[in-house]
Amino acid sequence: MREMEHNRSAKEFSLHLTLLSSDMIKSSIKNTSKISVSCDISEVPKVNCTIIFRRQEQDIGPIGSISCSCLLKIIVQFTFRRQEQDIGPIGSIKFQKNRPIASATINLSEVSFGELKDLLRLATPPRPASFFLNTSKYAEGVNGEVAMRNSGLTLEIFDLSWRFPLL
Repeated sequence: MREMEHNRSAKEFSLHLTLLSSDMIKSSIKNTSKISVSCDISEVPKVNCTIIFRRQEQDIGPIGSISCSCLLKIIVQFTFRRQEQDIGPIGSIKFQKNRPIASATINLSEVSFGELKDLLRLATPPRPASFFLNTSKYAEGVNGEVAMRNSGLTLEIFDLSWRFPLL
């Protein structure tokens, strides 16, 4: 587990997830497609996680992006350090109370959704891909063990990164 100190009093924690499988989901012709990913969580052994990635423009704080409902989207990019920004959550992950299962929903911009979709369509990678979720703080034991299995705990997700092997 990786811990990151911020200027804020709260800490953010990271979960490392290993990709097992992925699917495109379209529940109705009226709805947009979603990506469903099944993963193992390194910090919580024997817990399977399903992540649903949705396309959703949202205000995640002063990130430098302005979106409008018209056809034109103006994107202004700023260089900033994450710890200096108060960025809201992009999703959440919930650990079921009586089963070793976690479910997450993550909202992605159209660009990020497209990038992820393109990566998942690549040929079978030589090793599993990884996702890294920056989450709200969770409890750890004295030996660094994480007690989330069967806890009913819900964590906010503040950021997402991934590593996809190419060769």
